[in-house]
Amino acid sequence: MAIFNDTLLQLRHKLSDRMNKDAVFGTVASPGSGSFVCDETDWEKADDYFADFVEAYCYSGTGVGTSGKPTDWVNSSHTLSFLPAAVLTAGDLVELHRSWTVRELNSAINQAIDRVAKIALQDRNDETTSLVTGTYIYDLPATFVSVVDLWVSDVNGVFMYEDPIDPRYYRWVKKSDGVDIEFVKERFYPTTGQTLRIVGQASPSVLDTDDEQSPIEPEYIIQRAKGILHQSRIRGSDKDSEWHATQEGIASGKARNIARDLNVGIKGQAVVDM
Repeated sequence: MAIFNDTLLQLRHKLSDRMNKDAVFGTVASPGSGSFVCDETDWEKADDYFADFVEAYCYSGTGVGTSGKPTDWVNSSHTLSFLPAAVLTAGDLVELHRSWTVRELNSAINQAIDRVAKIALQDRNDETTSLVTGTYIYDLPATFVSVVDLWVSDVNGVFMYEDPIDPRYYRWVKKSDGVDIEFVKERFYPTTGQTLRIVGQASPSVLDTDDEQSPIEPEYIIQRAKGILHQSRIRGSDKDSEWHATQEGIASGKARNIARDLNVGIKGQAVVDM
């Protein structure tokens, strides 16, 4: 079990909080077409306060994934309007972002993960490969970068053998789209019903959905993502760009310091070029 397991949703909300409290969160009440009421203290703002925000996004509930640009805020009724118009459901959870869209935040998080893909290796055991009699070539599951051992079960899927498969009985075949495991005929005989256990290391995967988890130290991800977001706002030598450049330097420096502790050496045999 990984020490860290923050989801994309958790990372995005933490990142938003660290980006100068970029987001406001709330629960939908009295929804209409392109509008809803939110009776929460954090939303007690002057009329039109949220009109300059870049996105209203539903992250949980019936309307999950619905996105729109806030266009109007009436404080007396706590009603937010947004376009394109859509109808949410009472109880839906929403996040309002002042400066960065959900797409930008998610992209920065995944870029941060990608930047340590070659060093923040994770131990991985995979038992998704089923052997078939007479078939000697199998795809190595994606994200594996090294393999320590291959183990094989009996035909009932029980791993009862004391030793792994002899490395002389298989070889690695690199392809344009991945790596194959090729068993050597006359030395190893795959049998239908057997399961292959692959023990090795894998690169951390990017997060495609809000409920996917990352095993990487979240503080690294947040600091690196902050640097990426600030860098995207550097346009020249104006004061705003100078401020973003300063913030980028601070966040990236912190991320580099944390990344030193993420570096994991290769175990076993590397099966991809690093």
